Amino acid sequence: MAESLPFDRVADSYDQTRGGEQRGRQFAEALAPHLLPGRVLEIGVGTGLVAAALAQVHGVPAVGVDLSPAMLTHAHTRLGARVAVGDARGLPVRDASVDNAFFAGALHVIVDVAAAFAEAVRVVRPGGRVLALSASNDRDRHDAFAPLLAGLPGRDRVDLPEAVLAAATSAGLRTRESREVTVGAAATSPNQIAETIETRAWSYLWNVDGAVWVSTVMPIVQGLRDLPDPDEPRDRLLTFQLSVFERA
Repeated sequence: MAESLPFDRVADSYDQTRGGEQRGRQFAEALAPHLLPGRVLEIGVGTGLVAAALAQVHGVPAVGVDLSPAMLTHAHTRLGARVAVGDARGLPVRDASVDNAFFAGALHVIVDVAAAFAEAVRVVRPGGRVLALSASNDRDRHDAFAPLLAGLPGRDRVDLPEAVLAAATSAGLRTRESREVTVGAAATSPNQIAETIETRAWSYLWNVDGAVWVSTVMPIVQGLRDLPDPDEPRDRLLTFQLSVFERA
């Protein structure tokens, strides 16, 4: 069985390298119109950025589950006791006990997309909804850094639209809506991206071995640092797939 990926090692720097509260508000804005009244569960809540924005901006309180206690330490400061440690493949939640469950940029690190959706269906009541913000097929088309970053190893995604649809359908969900949404990332300079890579902040870089790092990753880092005005922040737009499913 595929293993979910815990984020303890980057918990203290996660917000700074993933868009912070701005990203949380953007994801919440995309999700909020599709949530039914009632109980909301975020699967893979992380540091609580999205759930906090749902509560503060949209008046939608949510509870959250995550595999990483270190990430939940940060989530607790935002959400209080509405967080719990748990694996998306075996949620500590009763059957049919929530009205909505959602994944916000978490499916690629949960890894087993089919198991994640099967569990989401188990905990959502009949007629309830399961939402996902995941990778789009052309997720980098608005990203100024995409031509260089495309060469990084390990960027293949398990949460592309076709895989998400297949997992949701197999779990017995009906599709209500599926479309691309574009969000703005925090303005970032080439040198900041280079540092993010060098510190292995992105999960797909954690297990890259030394030879590949030297032959493949470091030339990309140097290419970023060689761009004109490498300390000048660039605006970035990132594209995600918003999928809204309903349980029969």
